[in-house]
Amino acid sequence: MMTLQEMPNEILLEITLYLDHPSLNAFARVSRHFYALSNRELYKAAAKDSPGRAIAWAAEKGNEVSARKLLQMCGLKILDDLICEGREPIVIAASNGHTNLVELFLPHCIQHETEEDGYLFKKTLTAAIPGDHVAVVKLLLEHKGNLKSNRQDKHAAVPLCKAVEMEHVSIVKLLLEHDYCNLDTFDLDGMTPIALAAITKESSANLEIAQLLVEAGANQKLLLKAARSDNLPVMKLLLANNLDWQQVHWFEVLYEFSRLRRENHEMGSLLLSWIDVDRVLKLGSIQRYYLLRGAITNRLDDLLEKILDEWPVLKEDNHPNPTESRFCPLSLAICYGRPRAVKLLLEHGADPNSDGHHQPMKFALEKGKDTMARLLLDSGATFDPEECGGSLEYRQLMKLRMARVQRRRAN
Repeated sequence: MMTLQEMPNEILLEITLYLDHPSLNAFARVSRHFYALSNRELYKAAAKDSPGRAIAWAAEKGNEVSARKLLQMCGLKILDDLICEGREPIVIAASNGHTNLVELFLPHCIQHETEEDGYLFKKTLTAAIPGDHVAVVKLLLEHKGNLKSNRQDKHAAVPLCKAVEMEHVSIVKLLLEHDYCNLDTFDLDGMTPIALAAITKESSANLEIAQLLVEAGANQKLLLKAARSDNLPVMKLLLANNLDWQQVHWFEVLYEFSRLRRENHEMGSLLLSWIDVDRVLKLGSIQRYYLLRGAITNRLDDLLEKILDEWPVLKEDNHPNPTESRFCPLSLAICYGRPRAVKLLLEHGADPNSDGHHQPMKFALEKGKDTMARLLLDSGATFDPEECGGSLEYRQLMKLRMARVQRRRAN
């Protein structure tokens, strides 16, 4: 009995005419001989049944031969249809770093942008950035001059901001060299490139990118974003480039100085250098409380002592608005592991039994801060573990820690 492979080519070709695209694809994979016979019909079937899926597959896999054949059979209309569906082959090719296919689809992209004044070029450029596809970005930027610039695009900085965020130095350089966008435009989150560099975690790449942006003339008004991210190198860079601090409201600097959970205390000292301490001490209690909180969190004992000497911050009639402060000063000092600050506060009349979200003694025991717990006991703190609430296990733990502190105090 004659096998399929022994049949004449004429019969095999006749068989391919009755196969749908999936079946034809399986037929073509039987052998090289079958592929050679059915290849043309395979492309015809793809062009007829699912041209969009076929060219999207070619764009993803980097199959230039298949993409060219499909374009020959279907024409450029297939690309227009896919744009309407949000499955642009040029974007798929760019995201996968297939420079040859981006180049193949680029004339259509330029034509589309020229006629529609749309977004396709920017979308393609942005898609190439996460994978750090420098060659694709370079190719696109070299053809930027063929596009009709959209001056109304307030989000023109999207590709540049993406490169800044992902710390792709080479791509940032390319975008700046080609003057891709106005550096005062925004990404979709309302961030300029330099603002995004400021809020990014410090690294050598981040600092290099910030330097590139400053040299290119980026607006530096959003300096405090660097402070909020503890990005000290970028903060210093911006200051070194003659930032006018008068553009930043003094209260914004004070509030940033007081921010909790700061990791870099050098940043706190830098912010303090731009705060008029004597002026703040003459203002309302909330401003003075921010100064006090900043002194504790940034480990500035000399400033803390000055505040306590000059302002009766710890008296009842000078308490800040409780909605503005989560911790009393003592609890805040305990939280930050600051026995020197605890001692200064107690010496200046802080109530060791102060109420609030966290009672100092309870907080010290919870954190295992025995030294500070003993300071509180020596100043008259009282605490009964049996009345602190919580589970039985929690109360037993607090009782054991209280006993340990009392023993060490007795010794």
